[in-house]
Amino acid sequence: MVEAEKNFYQTGQEKGTRAAFLVFLADDSIVFRPGPVNGKEAWTKRPESGLDLIWEPTFAVMAQSADFGYDTGPSKWRPRKTDEKFSGYAYFVSIWKKQKDGAWKVALDLGTETPEPTGKPEPLRTAAVGKGPKAQPDPDGARKTLLEAQQKFAETAKTDSGKAALSVAADDIRVYRDGHFPAVGLASGGGLLTAQSAKLLVETIGGDMSRSADLAYTYGKYSSVTDANAGKGHYFQIWQKNDAEHWKLVLDWMQPLPKE
Repeated sequence: MVEAEKNFYQTGQEKGTRAAFLVFLADDSIVFRPGPVNGKEAWTKRPESGLDLIWEPTFAVMAQSADFGYDTGPSKWRPRKTDEKFSGYAYFVSIWKKQKDGAWKVALDLGTETPEPTGKPEPLRTAAVGKGPKAQPDPDGARKTLLEAQQKFAETAKTDSGKAALSVAADDIRVYRDGHFPAVGLASGGGLLTAQSAKLLVETIGGDMSRSADLAYTYGKYSSVTDANAGKGHYFQIWQKNDAEHWKLVLDWMQPLPKE
């Protein structure tokens, strides 16, 4: 999976950013523009602009079924390779899924803009879900318990979205918000969640789960409970089963819609 990510980047350097996305996005992939749309269609409509997009994964996780995973890391861009300075910085998150022909393709891609980083990116860390052999996966049961965890989040979010995320969060949760570097762990991630807490209604639009039923993602939209015209946006969450077979929130991304 990480090798596919590196080939994705190299294709972008050699053939252009648009061409690379069209090669590595799955046919049914999702990107946010600003809401969720088909990635292949979105990038097909975009002309090749000469944009120089540089990125690398610094953290990657694989499901036990080895067919489904995600990675994340910093990115930066400039209008052209000849430009001396970069014009923007971000952290990307990509869901990768193995296709029927064995090729790895991006199923979902998004990011958050960050300040300009200082120093070099962290070295790549990889992880696998679980520590050993597990019983035969129970996809139906896993979907049921995942839905219960999501419903717990949604119900609590009506009064406190930060508390809602913390109620289902893993100890090493990653929190992504525009204007901030990713906050990792309950101490820093929890602080960012509570600092931006609000009363929200959330609605799931889509998602997927690994064949081993231990890694999943969902995405949807949210709106303010107190004011229908404020606080609208989209959310994305990655869920992972812990050693006790409980679903935990390991990555939380929220992005408000642009103000009209």
